[in-house]
Amino acid sequence: MAELKIKYSNEDYTLLENGQIGIADFLNKVLPIVPEDILNPDNDLINLLLSYHSDDGGAVTVTKAELGQVVYDLSKKTGKITFKYHLAYHYACSYSEKDYEKNDKVDFSIDTMTNTVVLTFLDVNTRSTAEEF
Repeated sequence: MAELKIKYSNEDYTLLENGQIGIADFLNKVLPIVPEDILNPDNDLINLLLSYHSDDGGAVTVTKAELGQVVYDLSKKTGKITFKYHLAYHYACSYSEKDYEKNDKVDFSIDTMTNTVVLTFLDVNTRSTAEEF
C-alpha cells in the first residue's frame, strides 16, 4: 500500500469539527487538486493517480481532477474518497490523442495528533477493478 500524508491547518479542521464545513469542503481545502496544483510535476497525489496508468502507453497527463463522492465516519476519522480525473494520452508516433475520465476510490484517515490527512492507495500491481466499485 502506498500512503500519502498531507498536512492541514488547525483552522480548517476546527471548521469541520464544528460543522461549519462538510468533509468534502475540508478535503477540497487540503488536497492539491485545483488546476494550478495538477500542473505541478511534483504533485505527489497526481503522480500516484498517474502511476495506475503508466503502462497504458503514450504520454499521459491529468488535465482535471476533483472529488467525487466522499464517505466519512466522524467517530473513526476514516473514510473513502472517489477521485474523478481526466487523463489525456498523447501518442507521438501516431499523432493521436485520447481523453478518458477515470474514477478511483482511495481510503483516507484524519490524524488529529499530527494534523495530517493520510490517503492509502492500492499498489499498482495489486489493484483490482473490483475494488473500484
